[in-house]
Amino acid sequence: MRKLALCISSIIILFLIYGFIIFLKKINDNQVSFNYQTDGIAVLTGGKGRINLGLELFKKNRNLRLIISGVDKKVSNKAIIPNNFNNKSSITIDKASESTYENAKIINEWTSKYKLRNVTIITSYYHMPRSMMLIKLLTPTINFYAYPVKKNISNKISFRENILYYFFIVEEYIKYLLSHFIILIK
Repeated sequence: MRKLALCISSIIILFLIYGFIIFLKKINDNQVSFNYQTDGIAVLTGGKGRINLGLELFKKNRNLRLIISGVDKKVSNKAIIPNNFNNKSSITIDKASESTYENAKIINEWTSKYKLRNVTIITSYYHMPRSMMLIKLLTPTINFYAYPVKKNISNKISFRENILYYFFIVEEYIKYLLSHFIILIK
């Protein structure tokens, strides 16, 4: 009985390690280019540079819709969108979402409301696998394109910072795995 438990535990551990390696490959900071077939941009808040990148792409590409999902209720719309910003009527600010799953639900409703077919998703590189999985699950008929916020690379990372970074990535991997279970339950 002990041998069977040890064998099963070993298989599970190997599976988790293999899954983590695959996850690391998914978050690899590859260069991406903006897909000009996009008719909408969805920004998932919560990390540095996400909103600015979304607004920058929105300004450069006319006739798009933009949703900024997961904005804190205390933050004013004026704090997000500058007064001199054109085409404010094409921007939706979602303050109801408090999780990635709720972001995906709101984006589903938004794409349906505006009859969008091709949407670029902006979030941090480490958050992209989980976001894309949930969004594609809830809105399978829409084409989604990942446009991650680039990772800041510094040549002067201490050993401690490196360890903390990998703890953070492991935490994101666990959330990614838990999202799979949430999907199975719902």
